[in-house]
Amino acid sequence: MMLSRSHKTLVTSAVTLSGLLLMILWMAGAFEHKIRPGLAEAGDSYTGPALTLALESIPLFEEVAATVQSGQTTEVAAQIQARIQAIHVKSGDTVKPGQLLISLDDENIKARSAQAAAHLAAIGARLQSARSHFNRTQGLYTKQSATLADLESAKADYESLNAQFGTARQALNESRHVADYGRIKSGFTARVIDRHAEPGDIALPGGKLLTLYDPASLRFEAHVRESVAVGLQPGQQLEARIDALDKTLPVTIAEIVPAAEPAARSVLIKTRAEQRAGLFPGQFARLRIPQGQEQVLLIPQNYLQQAGQLDAVWLLHDGQITRRFVRLGQRYADGRIKIIAGLQAGERIVLP
Repeated sequence: MMLSRSHKTLVTSAVTLSGLLLMILWMAGAFEHKIRPGLAEAGDSYTGPALTLALESIPLFEEVAATVQSGQTTEVAAQIQARIQAIHVKSGDTVKPGQLLISLDDENIKARSAQAAAHLAAIGARLQSARSHFNRTQGLYTKQSATLADLESAKADYESLNAQFGTARQALNESRHVADYGRIKSGFTARVIDRHAEPGDIALPGGKLLTLYDPASLRFEAHVRESVAVGLQPGQQLEARIDALDKTLPVTIAEIVPAAEPAARSVLIKTRAEQRAGLFPGQFARLRIPQGQEQVLLIPQNYLQQAGQLDAVWLLHDGQITRRFVRLGQRYADGRIKIIAGLQAGERIVLP
């Protein structure tokens, strides 16, 4: 019985080892047909159309980060201390010259104006009486019915009241002018950036209430490297790329600040734009500054084929087509793409 068990164990082990050996041989390809070493037969030569690559001259640009700025930004403030009664605009609104922006509580101003008007009327009545008395005394003095002292006293009263009347009239005009401070209006066509107060707040003289900017004064400002800035001139045409709007605008250099930034060694350039739709202060842009010409290889996009995360083209050489991986650069509006590496002028490629 002991021999029988040993025999079974030996048979089981032999079968297991045989199975493992067969599996190893199968994974190693021992049961597959192998191709003998040698040269593969060449396929038929390609005779279809092919694109011969050639270097092309294209403008070379340097892109500089720029910011949209307003040439005229105004902070609206009160000239008197008063409670804000109403604010008639909000952020983003466009206002016209003379449009009412803020109304202040002007009851005290109106009261002072009314008081000045009443005072002027009282002085006017006294002045009229003094004028009549002076004229009458002057007539009596001519007839020797009044003394010189009476005439001089009547004249002094008249002149004093006349001066007081002028002062009272000036005070009334001033109070009426101050009354206009209670109605803050726009001085030019502008757009509201932000409001810094709300109805019920107390407006203080010089305290900022609104911020406005003139949309017609928008411009692009950029700090340009010294070596690039020395080649620029006022009036020169550039391009500005606004990524947020996906558009490129023509711009003209308006100012070149004649001083360099010591830390960055750059010069501030200010340009004006004729097209301003969609622009607002603080927006990011890129100024494209011409830097001569560049020799590049350009191929149509339909000649490319993606292989995973890589880009490839089909190269024609001696009638045979092979795949070659390339590195791409900028894409142009005409559908062509710049080849940075992988191809040379004179080589021929075919459609995938």
